[in-house]
Amino acid sequence: MDLKIFGKILREKRSTLKLKQEELSEKSGVAIKTIHSIELGKGNPSIKTILRLFGPLELDFIVVASKIKN
Repeated sequence: MDLKIFGKILREKRSTLKLKQEELSEKSGVAIKTIHSIELGKGNPSIKTILRLFGPLELDFIVVASKIKN
């Protein structure tokens, strides 16, 4: 998975929803530091973490996966 593209998708969606990283952290239960790292394209988030972020961001796993190339 291209983590930079994935991070960009998350950051753009969060911005569209006008959510701060802190608010996304509260809604998803994912640490702010982890969210920040993912948005920068760093780290290697688990599927569990990814799915926890998708709920508050109203993202669909299949749609996002189709935008990311290996």
